[in-house]
Amino acid sequence: MRSFCLFIVSFILLSGFYFSSCAKVEDDERESPSMSDVRININDTLRYDKLTLRINDSLNANPDRMDTVVSAKWMYISARFRDNEALSTFKVEIFPEYKDKRGRADIKDSVMAVVKPGQMIFNARDTVVYRNRLAQIPDTITRTHKDGVVDTLALIQGIYNMKIAVIDKAGNGDSIMNYKVVLLNRKSLYDARVK
Repeated sequence: MRSFCLFIVSFILLSGFYFSSCAKVEDDERESPSMSDVRININDTLRYDKLTLRINDSLNANPDRMDTVVSAKWMYISARFRDNEALSTFKVEIFPEYKDKRGRADIKDSVMAVVKPGQMIFNARDTVVYRNRLAQIPDTITRTHKDGVVDTLALIQGIYNMKIAVIDKAGNGDSIMNYKVVLLNRKSLYDARVK
């Protein structure tokens, strides 16, 4: 009986050692993903009255350039994302500011965050997204006060910081905290181009 018990114990130990040696050892992926060639609304066109304006020309390679985002028009991103294992997702956020009709420039009545996740990069290692649709930033927003008064807020036009972040499947990330864009409405862009 003793030899049978030794046989059972040795069988269990040997099979345990065998299966534990076959276990896959995964290294923790610590390398962050990267992004490059980021452009917002590349090769975008705008029709205003009978005039067609082209904005954010792809041939403009000046590193100090600022892409133009036109309010009430779709905002797109074009970029290249890379990771040594696999990408997960990316997101873009911007905080447009609005003011009331009285035009008090020193008081910003509203800051509305626009946060939009990107699409089509999951499980890729090296991918280029071109004109991935994000969001529309409205010219005006309305708010209702507690007493029922409805107020319309107008977009404050100017230079804004945009945050762009990419994350891989392991949770590592890379981001651009201050990608500068010019946020204008159609009339302001038309007046700037024509004059």
